[in-house]
Amino acid sequence: MTDIGSSHDLAHEKKPVTVHIISDSLGTTAASVVRAAAVQFDKGSVLISCLSHVSEIAQVNVYLSRFVGDGEPTAVFHTILDPGLREELRHVLEEASIPSVDLLGPTMGIISSLTESDPLNIPGLVVDRNVDVVRSIDAHLLIH
Repeated sequence: MTDIGSSHDLAHEKKPVTVHIISDSLGTTAASVVRAAAVQFDKGSVLISCLSHVSEIAQVNVYLSRFVGDGEPTAVFHTILDPGLREELRHVLEEASIPSVDLLGPTMGIISSLTESDPLNIPGLVVDRNVDVVRSIDAHLLIH
């Protein structure tokens, strides 16, 4: 005899989704952003997989063919500095209908425009290298 309640509950259990991080360095920047979002969902509902030290699109193609199933709900968050590689990645992900977020490209574009200079585009530089914080204000304090 089958326990209908149990099989019904199993049918409604959600399989965790895997969010893929692709980086030309370690992927810690993207992982931090994805973790910050993932904690807002049920524990275990989001898994993170990371492809690091990417230097050519062939590495991404091999990774996607091995770790991203057809029709599997997924997304890619990436931190690729090289504009050419970033464009190739965008094209590959669009062709595969995989939603993606470029975490560095737009940010570097704005800062480049403001500073009127080109970024170094060197993967793996330490994040706190020569970047001073002018002020940090808790928004809660502004209300009182």
